Amino acid sequence: MNPRLLIVILSLLFCVTARPQNGGTYSSYSRFGIGLLNDQSQGWNRAMGGVGVALPSGNKLNTMNPASYAHIDSLSFIFDVGMSGNFGMMSMSGNSKRVNNASFDYLVAGFRLHKGLAISFGFKPYSTVGYNYTTASDEVYRDEITGELVRNMTNYQGQGGLKQVFLGLGWNPFSNFSIGANVGLLWGGYDHLMSQVFTEGGTTSSSFDGFNFIQHADVLTYKLDFGAQYAFRLSSKDWLTLGATVGLGHKFDGDAFLYRFMSTGDTLSVDGEKNGFDIPMSYAGGIAWQHKNNLLVSADAHYQSWGECRAPVMQIVNNTVTYPSSDRMYTDRYSINAGVEYTPDPMATRGYFKRVRYRVGMSYSSPYMNIAQGGGTSESFLEGPSEISASLGFGLPISARRANGSMINLGVQWLRRASTSKNLITENYVMLNLGVTFNERWFMKFKIQ
Repeated sequence: MNPRLLIVILSLLFCVTARPQNGGTYSSYSRFGIGLLNDQSQGWNRAMGGVGVALPSGNKLNTMNPASYAHIDSLSFIFDVGMSGNFGMMSMSGNSKRVNNASFDYLVAGFRLHKGLAISFGFKPYSTVGYNYTTASDEVYRDEITGELVRNMTNYQGQGGLKQVFLGLGWNPFSNFSIGANVGLLWGGYDHLMSQVFTEGGTTSSSFDGFNFIQHADVLTYKLDFGAQYAFRLSSKDWLTLGATVGLGHKFDGDAFLYRFMSTGDTLSVDGEKNGFDIPMSYAGGIAWQHKNNLLVSADAHYQSWGECRAPVMQIVNNTVTYPSSDRMYTDRYSINAGVEYTPDPMATRGYFKRVRYRVGMSYSSPYMNIAQGGGTSESFLEGPSEISASLGFGLPISARRANGSMINLGVQWLRRASTSKNLITENYVMLNLGVTFNERWFMKFKIQ
């Protein structure tokens, strides 16, 4: 076996089996639904605002539209890996807290099988759950014997998320038109803990039993996405590409359980929900304009029908605790992305910075989740957070001889996550993104003179 191919396979196995500790986030919003949805872009297009529906693969991989695989260079094996570091500030009601985190973002690879037919495969997180926060201390009553105030605080902790592996094919049936499909496997789950702590006179008291809840889920399902791209020439120097994708929605094959117990550890009740999850139908359209070989402008629009999907939610009504699935946890999501890439002279033999790819972009996403009041124990919901971001970055060629060879992709992204509802957390992040694209001529045939 080719040793480089062996390294790729071992890297994929490591990433698939690795279990992240906090899922790459500390956001309290990851408590709801299936967690925060991960950005599905890669290092090179994340700096362009996450566009990708109308962009071909060519000398790089674009997993956002499987139809793009058909354009992978016939001599190359492409391997792309990415990670990021997040530096954030969470604020609410005049209080703030700094959070820092790092995460592994993706690992993908691809190559051409036959003329007009190419394959791609890889690993990407789909959603993340990771948080740990405590509500403000509430006065319960004053102990008549000791005269001390008895207060109650509730701690919320969670971890988990969904991961996906996929296999994709792209086919170019005739000139300038390509279609493709990604077949993926989604798996994972979450653990949410809510625990009450009573204090008397400022110290933890064992005289009071608080109610504690654990929400646990394990899910396993498939994911199918289809795509198409069509490119046509506007002039001798200009190309316009249109792209579209469709993702199939369906029920999750997974079970969720709620455990309720006292601080002594005795289980009081268990409630469960079979097959209580859904993923939505998703649709996207994109357009890209390329001028000569050095200017690329692109924009995407996405829609996900989360409002029709269900997720379990803990409810306490008349002191009765249940864990039913509800379609009130989600709302339909819309997003737009736009980005630009400029390369002064991709074929320059002198002047390294002439071959550097300069990128800039922005994006906006409406909320996909609703926030259950009372920490997830109420039938009343608030609008979840929308996201807005701006990014810039560089594609730094590794090879001094190949204009479209391996590349280091660096990016800086500002992300704001906030809700229009009052008394919810606002999050601001500066994210440093690193992606490395290995584009090696594995399939070139050499002749000995």
